[in-house]
Amino acid sequence: MKRLFYTIIGVITCLIGLNVNHSNAQVTDSDTPHRTDWNTIGPPKGTLMIIGGAASPDNYKYFIETIGGPDVPIVFIPTAGDIVDETNDAYISLKNAGANKIVTLHTGNRDVANTEEFAAPLRTAKAVYIAGGFQKRLAAAYLNTLTHRLIFELLERGGFVAGSSAGASIQGSYLYGGGTDQQIGFGFVKQSAIGQHYIRRNRMGSVAKILTTNPDLLGFGIDEATATVIRGNLLEVVGEGKVAMYNPKRAGYAEGQEQEYLFPGDKYDLEKREILSRVEEFSKDDLWSEGGRNSWKEPSAEWKTIGPPKGKLILYGKSPNAENTIEDFVQSLSKLKAQPIVLLSTGNEQMRTANLKLLKKFQELGAKDVTLLHTINNEQANSKTFAQVLQKAKVVWICDDRSWQLIEVYLHSLVHHHLFGVLERGGVVGGSGDGAAVMASRLFGEPEKYKWHVGYGLVRNTLLIVNPEDLKTTSKITEVLEKNTGLLGIGLAPESKVTLHKNNIQVEGEAIRLFRHGKEVPDILYPKQKYRLANP
Repeated sequence: MKRLFYTIIGVITCLIGLNVNHSNAQVTDSDTPHRTDWNTIGPPKGTLMIIGGAASPDNYKYFIETIGGPDVPIVFIPTAGDIVDETNDAYISLKNAGANKIVTLHTGNRDVANTEEFAAPLRTAKAVYIAGGFQKRLAAAYLNTLTHRLIFELLERGGFVAGSSAGASIQGSYLYGGGTDQQIGFGFVKQSAIGQHYIRRNRMGSVAKILTTNPDLLGFGIDEATATVIRGNLLEVVGEGKVAMYNPKRAGYAEGQEQEYLFPGDKYDLEKREILSRVEEFSKDDLWSEGGRNSWKEPSAEWKTIGPPKGKLILYGKSPNAENTIEDFVQSLSKLKAQPIVLLSTGNEQMRTANLKLLKKFQELGAKDVTLLHTINNEQANSKTFAQVLQKAKVVWICDDRSWQLIEVYLHSLVHHHLFGVLERGGVVGGSGDGAAVMASRLFGEPEKYKWHVGYGLVRNTLLIVNPEDLKTTSKITEVLEKNTGLLGIGLAPESKVTLHKNNIQVEGEAIRLFRHGKEVPDILYPKQKYRLANP
C-alpha cells in the first residue's frame, strides 16, 4: 500500500506541479534549461556514473574511490524509492563502501525543492548519489527546480553524480520509463535515453522503440551491476555486464541489428557516436555465420525422442554441496574422464573464479584435459577460436550460473551448436541447478515476467524445474503447462540425479516429479529405478 500511495502522489505531482504533457513531442535539450555552455554530450568538467540497477559492492567502491575517498561530502537523494531514510539499501551500501559524510536530501514537494534551505548542501558537496525506485518521482519533485540547477553547478565545478536504476534513467534528457505524461529527464547526458536493468529484465528493444519517434537521441541499455562513466564526450564501461548502444544514424542500424554492445573497459565517443576501443576484438572471419535467432537451425528438430538419440544427459538438482555433485559426475563418466572436458560458464569475475575452482576439482578427480569456457559476450560465443575446444570434447559440464545469463550469452551460438555435436559423438552433457535447467526446451521461472523462456533444447518438449516443492512454483508450473499443453515438466529436488538417453530416464538420489497438463497431481519417479518416458 505504501508503494502504491507514493506512486499515486508522484503521478499527481507530475501532472499538476509540472503541468506538461510531451506524449506527442520530441524531447530536446531546451526542455532542460539549466545547462549553460556545455559543448560536450556529458559534463565537460564533472563526471557521471550511470549504473543499470542492482549496484554491486564493486560499483560503490569505484564510486567512493573515484570521488576522492571516504571523507568527500556526498548528497544522497532517495526520493525515487519507498525507503527514504538511513535504512535505504543504497545508503547502507555507501556506508559499507566507506562513505563518512553523507547528507540526505528528500522531498516530494517541488516548492521545497526550490528553496535555498533545502538545496544548500549541494553548494558544498562534491558528489551526488541518486538511488533507485521510480524515476517519475524524481522528475516530479526536482525537474527544473533550484535543486536540479545546483546539481548542474556541482558538475560544472568538477563534481561527480552517480545513480542506479531510476537514478540512472533520470540522467538522460529523455526519461526512459517516465510514461507518456513525463518524458523529460534531468539532461546530464544531452540527447539521450537511458534504460536500466536492461539485460537481466529482458528489456532489449525498449530503447530502440523510443528512438523510432525520437531519432536524434542516443540510446543506452545498461545491465545490472554495470555502469557507464561519462566525462565530456568519453564513455567507458565499468562493472560486471554490458551496455547496448543505440544510434539510429549508424550505418547498418536496422530492425534486429539496432544495438552495439560495449563491455567492461570498452570506450565510446558520444559526440561521434562510435566505438573508440574494445578490450576484445573479433574478426568477421572468426565468427560463425549461422548464429542468432533468425539463422538458427534446431538440431533436435529431427529427434523422435525426448532425450538425445546419441550420447546422454546427466542432470542434477541445486545441491548445496557443489563439490559432491562434481565428484559424482566424474565417477559417472568412467573412461570418458580421460577425454577432453569443457566447463561452460558465464557471469561476473567472482563466478568465473568459483568455476575455476570446480575445474581444479575435476583435475583432482583424475580428469586431465579440462578447459573452462567463460564469457559474457554473445559475439565471443560465436567465435570459432573460442569454441574450437568443443569440437573434440566428449564431456561438457554447464556450471550452475544464472540461467538467464547462460541463455542470453550462449543461446543460438556456435557454442550452443557444439553441445549437440558432443552428444552426436556419444558424449555427455551434464549440469546442476541452473546449469541443468537451461538444457530444457522451455526455461522456467526467471522469473516468468522477464520472459527468459527459450532453453537450449537438449531435452525436447520439456521444462526443468529446480525445487518444485515450493507452492508458488507449483502454481506457476500449472500456468505454464496450461499455455503449453505439450510440455512435460521435470521437477528436480536438490539431491536428485537424472540420466537421460532417448526416452530412457534413470533417477538417483531424491525422487523427481513429472508435471503434465491436465493432471492435478504430478507423477513421482523414485530413485534406483529406470523409467521410459512417453513423448508429451
